[in-house]
Amino acid sequence: MDKNRLTTDSTSVAALIARSRAGDAEAFAMLVRRFQDMAVGYGYALLHDFQLAEDAAQEAFFEAYRSLDQLREPAAFAGWFRRIVFKQCDRIIRRKPPTPAPLEAIEIRASGPSQAEALERQEMNERVLNAVEQLPEHERATLLLFYISGYSHKEVGAFLDVPVTTVKKRLHDGRDHLRARLLELFEENLRERRPSRDEAFAARLMALLKAARAGDAGAVKALLESDPRLLAARDPLGNTALILAVNSGHAEVAELLFAAGCEPDVYEAAAIGRTAQVAELIACDASLLDSHSPEGFTPLMLAAHFGHLGAVEFLIARGANVNAVARHEMRVTALHAALFGRQVETARRLVEAGADVNAQRGGAGWPRAGWTALHYAAACGFVELIEVLVARGARLDLRDAQGRTPLDVAVEEKQEAAEIILRGRER
Repeated sequence: MDKNRLTTDSTSVAALIARSRAGDAEAFAMLVRRFQDMAVGYGYALLHDFQLAEDAAQEAFFEAYRSLDQLREPAAFAGWFRRIVFKQCDRIIRRKPPTPAPLEAIEIRASGPSQAEALERQEMNERVLNAVEQLPEHERATLLLFYISGYSHKEVGAFLDVPVTTVKKRLHDGRDHLRARLLELFEENLRERRPSRDEAFAARLMALLKAARAGDAGAVKALLESDPRLLAARDPLGNTALILAVNSGHAEVAELLFAAGCEPDVYEAAAIGRTAQVAELIACDASLLDSHSPEGFTPLMLAAHFGHLGAVEFLIARGANVNAVARHEMRVTALHAALFGRQVETARRLVEAGADVNAQRGGAGWPRAGWTALHYAAACGFVELIEVLVARGARLDLRDAQGRTPLDVAVEEKQEAAEIILRGRER
């Protein structure tokens, strides 16, 4: 098996090209599915218009199909195809651009968003796109390709014909040039527009994550062969198949994913406890220490949630902010993350390192909204930790979004030992 990518003889890019040349339409359709997001993302970086980018991508695929015999080295398909996309974009740029419809001419249907909502969405999009368009073209293209879909650094580098180190540098510089809020809007906007955002892709992703958690190596392999983009896809909390496989103890599945070409970033490395890799990545880019994953969690939060004490110790020693708040809707801290994952020793270490024991997590409408560390400890019956938290100044009177104190939660969850301690503390 190729150590860099999970393929079979019939699904590698070279094999798909050979089959396409022989007239196999399904093989070329697989190439289209594999590169469609990349083509649209790159087209948008050049044209600043999704509709035009989709047009350019479609024409580029037509030309690529007609010109496959001119490709001397199938392994170089990505770079060769990028040049075709560029040519199609250049052709569109040279044409006179169409006149956009005036705002008052746009029909607002009753079943769709209100006019106010449409205007608000338009304003948000303009803010996002204006910020993106101010980036240098090479940074803009790299950000679009990386965030529009689940492509790895290696795949983006192959498409742009630059080394992975250059991809990472461009991503770092591009992020620095976008304010935090605009970056969040940018990622959300792109993900909503990607061609692969459909029910079938979501269903395959959930199937992959379930297979990884269950240790079903055969199912994982089959799913990745059907859609390699799943390798880097994440659920809403940022979990990839690799994270679930490692933390469920399924070494065979983890090795399968590594062999498939999975290249853990700093967030995955923290989540699976690869402290040496976390250290290496942060040594190359110190800004990663307190950075947030696309889902909004810092490396410390991820390491804490999965109980990787070595990674937690390293990050604390490097000066990671133990009280950083997630950009995810739940607005958790590393201490919340550790307790949600029932990692008592990790939580204790965070408290020793100065974690705010009275911080309340967000997530209106989510279970446990407004919980402090003491709420978690009460609900889970972490008696020894309750004593530690109270000794550090944890307040007994703080109420969650439903108006419950830690004692109320202990009573509801029938944690009698926790209830006794909390009642004693209230006297």
